[in-house]
Amino acid sequence: MFSRTTNPHRSRGCRQGAGAVRHRRHLRTGLSDGFDPRAPGRLARSLAAAVGDHLRVLPPDTRAVLEMLAVLDLRMPIAQLGHAAQVDSPSAAIEPAVARGLVDWWPQEPSCPVVIRHQVARDVVYAGLTASRRRLLHARAAVVVSESASWEHRVAALECPDEGLAGELERLAGEEAAGGQLVVAATHLRWASDISPARADRERRLLTAALHLTLAEETRDPALRQQVEEARPSVLRSCVLGAMAFSAGQLGEAQRRFTEALAQAEGGPGSQQLAALAAIRLAGICNLLGDGAQGMMFARQALGTGCLDAAAVSRARTLIAIGAAQVAGPRAGLAELGHLDADPARVGPLDADGLAFRGTFRLLAGDLGQAVADLTASLALARRGATLTLGLRAYFCLALAQYLAGTWDDVLLTAEQGLSAVALHARRYELPLLHLAAACVPAGRGAADEAEGHAALAEETAASLDDGQERVFAAMARALVCQAAGDYLGMADALGPWHDDAVLDGRSRAYAPLWRPLLAEGLIGSGQLEQAAAVLARLRADGGQVAYLAPALAWLEGWLAEQRGAAEQALRVYRDGEQAAGPHSPVYTARLLLAHGRLLRRTGNRKEAVDRLRRASDIYHGLRAGPFIARTEAELAACRLPAYPVSRQPALALTSRETEVARLASRGLSNPEIAAELFISRKAVEYHLGNIYAKCGLQGRQQLRRFVEQWHQPVAA
Repeated sequence: MFSRTTNPHRSRGCRQGAGAVRHRRHLRTGLSDGFDPRAPGRLARSLAAAVGDHLRVLPPDTRAVLEMLAVLDLRMPIAQLGHAAQVDSPSAAIEPAVARGLVDWWPQEPSCPVVIRHQVARDVVYAGLTASRRRLLHARAAVVVSESASWEHRVAALECPDEGLAGELERLAGEEAAGGQLVVAATHLRWASDISPARADRERRLLTAALHLTLAEETRDPALRQQVEEARPSVLRSCVLGAMAFSAGQLGEAQRRFTEALAQAEGGPGSQQLAALAAIRLAGICNLLGDGAQGMMFARQALGTGCLDAAAVSRARTLIAIGAAQVAGPRAGLAELGHLDADPARVGPLDADGLAFRGTFRLLAGDLGQAVADLTASLALARRGATLTLGLRAYFCLALAQYLAGTWDDVLLTAEQGLSAVALHARRYELPLLHLAAACVPAGRGAADEAEGHAALAEETAASLDDGQERVFAAMARALVCQAAGDYLGMADALGPWHDDAVLDGRSRAYAPLWRPLLAEGLIGSGQLEQAAAVLARLRADGGQVAYLAPALAWLEGWLAEQRGAAEQALRVYRDGEQAAGPHSPVYTARLLLAHGRLLRRTGNRKEAVDRLRRASDIYHGLRAGPFIARTEAELAACRLPAYPVSRQPALALTSRETEVARLASRGLSNPEIAAELFISRKAVEYHLGNIYAKCGLQGRQQLRRFVEQWHQPVAA
């Protein structure tokens, strides 16, 4: 019965407690002492044998202190350790272990703390304890550590099932889940399951733990999946299997399981809360499949039960907003989120999803500044422990908002963080949009191989999913790669399947302001003018109030007039577009200026052409958009003007990773802080900095800071 809780320190959720301390200690001591945790084979066995040899010759009091320390698995004050180990002179007892390199001791600190040096040493000591000795030491540990850390020791001290302790753990987990601490709650529920005498209680607690983990996207444990499948059929089991299918991107299977759960819950005693949960998950699936009306219906059904906790209520209200945005546009979605505080910094962790989608709707409605503020705040909540139960698309939307606003270096870091987050969770269905976010800046800067790699991964993942909308995101990534290469037919082919409004679902239409400009550009550039006119008409009808689309619409409509031979009409459209553009999106404003300058040059107005082309070139140099810099320079050369001097070019040679490192270093982050932010080693940071200094002719961080500030100054609409 207790095979899974012989040592509860091993439970996954315990990373937020003692396990986290152990992990940090391992990083501090492992490499410096010649022990590489990445090579646990022969070296680990050798160290284990050496520890065993040391233990056999240690005095009894030293062994007693080490055993207690192994059970505690913490950095402990020597006095508390001695009290728990029932050793009168713990300082004297610990000295032989210090001499043999088994522990680290800090006698110069007031509390004289001590900790076992290597995890392997700790494991050897713990493994050498008899079962009765372990239970005894865990019982002592429970009264030494904090209340939050005592639960695992109380569980490990048991010799037989204990419904009383299991009930306490279940109540604790309920409070933690209500506060958004889903992984910790799941850990306590799994312990409660393991010590439950009755099968029904064991299965209920296990399945509830699994349900929490599916909400937190932490269900990749094969043993947990097997335990769920072995449980008897129930509403809760169907919900868990549905959530697991959803995380794997199997939306059809997930929908079947949750529909099954809803049917099982009808009329069942005590099943109303599970029915509400199934309805919420069905609402999320319907929204992902683009059926916003059905999504709103299920979410309102869940709210109508009146049995949702605060976190679930927030989720349901956000799902209603998502459905409303699909049915009636982003402003309708924003109206449904009117209960959120206007200041994103004052929105609490339970509303992290609502804040993320408020930012998304603001992006789609054209409010880039507010979108960035909301999305940044929602991700800050996630980093502080809030769970984004409705997905990681906040990273994608923030990256797109930053891209349109011209802060391209910020895009690189946001995309990096998003891909790192999705790697920690079973969220395969979010990979296409995150690879799109990661592809847009490399494509715009001419890093063709990097952009192509992300586009290919987006296409590969989207093809394996049930959801057609993810194919739109993959097609956007492909279109951006083609755009940088000047391949307009490739752009049109990539997004061509969504040309016809009849094939679009609600989600595809909601996100149309992001992808329709790419489709229109491809159609105009490849000579498919009638289709382009139809796409532009829909874009203006659906996105005419989106501020950052104003220069895009002027550029595309003027270019379409050019292609039809109406040069005077095109000039009027370009001129009116410039006057209405404003500072909303330098990306589209630069395209408008380039197109206008090119046509002015061709119609003989060289002076005005040069003015537009230089302004476009300034924006593109600020973005370091290599392919577009080349186009503006070609137009300036045709005006018989030289390109910018070589002194303005070094930043263009930096890779995406080098750009990220340069940006973080310019903000004053140290090498270790940069490494932590980008999930790379310190040596890698040093390597990238060396390349940056060499490529840009810089010496030291002060020059690097000025250099980074300089390359952003020209970006202005």
